[in-house]
Amino acid sequence: MHARGVELLSLRDGLDVRLEQGLTPDSLAEAIKDADAVILRLTPLTAPAIAGAANLKIVSRLGVGYDHVDVAALSARGIPLAIVGDALAASVAEHTVLLMLGLGRQIAVMDRYTRTGRYAERFKSQTHELLDKSVLIIGLGGIGGEAAKRCAAFGMRVVACGREATRKEAQRLGYDYVADFRDALGDVDFVSLHLPANDDGTPLLGAAEFAAMKPGAYVINTARGSLIDEDALHAALVSGHLGGAGLDVTKDEPPKDDCPLLTLDNVLFTPHNSALTVETGRRVAETAARNVLAALDAALDPAFVVNKDVL
Repeated sequence: MHARGVELLSLRDGLDVRLEQGLTPDSLAEAIKDADAVILRLTPLTAPAIAGAANLKIVSRLGVGYDHVDVAALSARGIPLAIVGDALAASVAEHTVLLMLGLGRQIAVMDRYTRTGRYAERFKSQTHELLDKSVLIIGLGGIGGEAAKRCAAFGMRVVACGREATRKEAQRLGYDYVADFRDALGDVDFVSLHLPANDDGTPLLGAAEFAAMKPGAYVINTARGSLIDEDALHAALVSGHLGGAGLDVTKDEPPKDDCPLLTLDNVLFTPHNSALTVETGRRVAETAARNVLAALDAALDPAFVVNKDVL
């Protein structure tokens, strides 16, 4: 947690701030049993831990995902779960475009050519621009919206998919819109995921979706690894139907040594670090801390709350 968040909490009179690292679900339960508030990063917060925290009034996530939090158990006790809204949107959106550029220009391969003195091989590689390409943004929320703006700035045609509100926002910004993302798969050069994991863990993109995509198209995932059927993606890449994939997230993190995607040159990986910039770290810490302080003052902004019914 960035020091700025700790500083904001420490300025509040009567608030004892304790930092804990390396906790397991069981040791987290012990650490929070007397806490009024918890700022949580990645340690799973379970129903037993919530039940044992008699004073708990707010759980504030140091991020936007909450797959590892038992939201139902919090709601049963009337405890809000707060996230940081758009605090990391700019960073993840930039990373999305980074992966698109990296794939189109074959950055990893070109770096290897340069380091090994294989300059002449650059003429054998076919790299691509983003100009006049098209991208399907699945999930035009905070992050997806920022990614769409950046893609449009590169001269790309943006197709947005989502609810009715997405249609209105897409029209306002001059994007194309589809209600069902499958209707646009065969018409775009990039498909970029910007939505939460399915509750049951099933993938959004599998063999049928990859087969429907435009030959040579790319898949970008900065959202959740479970959204992609990795075996089906591997098959589509090996067959040559898809041009490549940019993955900041994977089903297993880190990927297992025998993950077949690791063997492919047309897959560009990053270690789930799209939001791990210094600037985002500060924004996230500030927002998470302010959510705690607001909740203790009974003034928590509903816009940051996942389980709004408790308010």
